[in-house]
Amino acid sequence: MQLNDAAAEDFPTILGLARSALNLLVQFRVPPTPARFTVAYIHQSGTMTDLSLALNRLVGHDNVTPQAVDEIYDQFFGRFVEEAELRDASQRIERTVSDVIQCIDAASGSADRYGSVLAEFVDEAGNHEDDAMREAVSAILDETREMATANRQMEQRLEFSAREIQLLRQHLERLEREASLDSLTGIANRKSFDAALRAAIVRANADKQPLTVLMIDIDHFKTFNDTHGHLMGDQVLKLVAGYVAKCTKGQDTAARYGGEEFVVVLPQTGLTDGLKVAENIRRYVAAKKVVNRRTGSSLGQITLSIGAAEYRPGETAATLVHRADEALYLAKNTGRNRTVAETALPGEGA
Repeated sequence: MQLNDAAAEDFPTILGLARSALNLLVQFRVPPTPARFTVAYIHQSGTMTDLSLALNRLVGHDNVTPQAVDEIYDQFFGRFVEEAELRDASQRIERTVSDVIQCIDAASGSADRYGSVLAEFVDEAGNHEDDAMREAVSAILDETREMATANRQMEQRLEFSAREIQLLRQHLERLEREASLDSLTGIANRKSFDAALRAAIVRANADKQPLTVLMIDIDHFKTFNDTHGHLMGDQVLKLVAGYVAKCTKGQDTAARYGGEEFVVVLPQTGLTDGLKVAENIRRYVAAKKVVNRRTGSSLGQITLSIGAAEYRPGETAATLVHRADEALYLAKNTGRNRTVAETALPGEGA
């Protein structure tokens, strides 16, 4: 089997991209599963700007871990798995509805036959002939029994179909909930954040209203995990998620961005007011003490670094998030446990 000219011409390029993708994963000691290789390959090809921004962000923070790369894959490609589940559920509903229609058709056929037999009975009854009358009555009785049996069967099948549809509806509701919430913390997940930010940008452009995004990172979280274990680390993530959600209002979206990072979308909020929200969150968390409930011992203080950026009309969601992330990075590099606005970034005006 020989490659055609176009394929032969592309082969060296494709092979080079594959090798560079594999080398990138090896460089960061990330086992190259198909999903992770897909992320690295797409990044090296430069065909998805938002994906490359997300991966470059991990590289800049020295946080290229297997879990982080898996989260990028879920963010950009995980929706296809969810869509497959939804298609399966939809097909099951279609089959159930088809069964109901068949039941109704069968019942309609039985009713038509029953009506025909009744009409014949009326005709025969007018003749006053005993033998013919007995035959007509017998036919009516037989058809009545069949009609009753068909109705019982239809009732049973309809009851089963109703239960099946109820289960399918519950299944779809569960899929929708799971698709929008982070399984560990219970707040919105990365996909929900992406959708909320896109919707907020549309509204900001339409209503000419401000929009601010906060990027939040738990300080020294890896050290905490190494010292106290991942189970306690998970508890801290849950606590911080709850604190962040508590400090935001109804129209805002608080989400887990990935790992120990969180993000808040603040519609109708300018940078100045967004910084106030950020400071409320930071101070609220810093005032809390983490306690091991099993032993009663104190695990110390948890602090946050926060970056804030305001939407600029016409820019992409990825650019806005990148600027907020740069402000977060600056907050961590200048002492942690602080909030930094995008105006503090090099090249940005005060």
